[in-house]
Amino acid sequence: MTLPPDPNAIQQTLPMTTGLDFETFPLSEGASVYRFDTGPFNWYVIEEAGRITLVDAGFPRHYNVFRRGLMAIGRQLQDVEAIILTHAHADHMGFIERLRRETGAPVYVHEADAKAAQRQLQLPWATLLINAWHPYVAGMLTHATRNGIFVMPPIARVQTVTDGVRLDVPGRPTIIHTPGHTPGQIVLRLAATPIILAGDALITRNILRGTGDTPQLAASGLNSCSHQAQRSLNQLAGMGRVALLTGHGPAWRGDMDEAIAGARTRSATSTVKGRHRHV
Repeated sequence: MTLPPDPNAIQQTLPMTTGLDFETFPLSEGASVYRFDTGPFNWYVIEEAGRITLVDAGFPRHYNVFRRGLMAIGRQLQDVEAIILTHAHADHMGFIERLRRETGAPVYVHEADAKAAQRQLQLPWATLLINAWHPYVAGMLTHATRNGIFVMPPIARVQTVTDGVRLDVPGRPTIIHTPGHTPGQIVLRLAATPIILAGDALITRNILRGTGDTPQLAASGLNSCSHQAQRSLNQLAGMGRVALLTGHGPAWRGDMDEAIAGARTRSATSTVKGRHRHV
C-alpha cells in the first residue's frame, strides 16, 4: 500500500471530550496505527479487525490517555491482544504491567532485554543527570516524575522474541533486532505496509536538546553501545520508502537508506555531553 504523501491527510483529532490529539496511519481497510504523543514520549496502538496491539507505553500515568484513546477509536480493554516493548527503558515500559494484569495480554520483548524489563528505573541516568541543566532535559525529568516513573512496577511476566520472528498479533509485525541503544532494542516492520516502528533505534528528535525532526541515533551517552547502534542500522537498509514512527519525535517519510545516511552523518558530528559506552 502507499501512504498519503501529505501528513495533513492523515492527521486527525480525537473528539473534544477526550482532550487528545493523535496521528493515524492507515494499514488497510479496518486497520490503522495510532501515534500517541505524551510529552516527548511516543507510543502506538495498532488496530486490526477490532483487535489491538500496544507498542510501548510511556509512563504509568499515561494509562489514562490510553484508556481515553481506546474509547475514542471505539475499542475497549478486552480488545487488547498483545503488548510489544521495543526496549527495556522506563519511558517505554510505563503502564505495561498494569495493562498486562488487567487484560492478560502477553508482553513481547527481545530476549536480550527480558531481564531489564523485569527491573525498575531502567534509564541511562548518568547522562540524563549530567544534562539536567538543559531546559529540555529538565522538562523531561519533571514530566517523568509527575507521570509516575518512581512508582512504576517492573513487568512481572514477558515472552521473549528473536530476530526475524513474525508475531501473529494485530499488525503482524516482523521483529528486527537492532541492538545498541539497549542490547535488546527491536524495530517492528508491519506486514504488507511501509510502516516501521523503530523504538529508539532511530529517533527524530534529539532527546537531550529537543531539536530536529529528521532520523538520528540517540546521543551516545544514552546508548548501551553507540558503535553497535551504528552497525545495527545495516539491518534496516534497502527497505525503500517508509513511514518511520519512532519513540521520540514526529513521523518521518522518505527512503530508509536516506534516513540511515543522515543518522550516521548527524551522529558523527554530534557533540552532546554524555557518557559514551563501548563494547
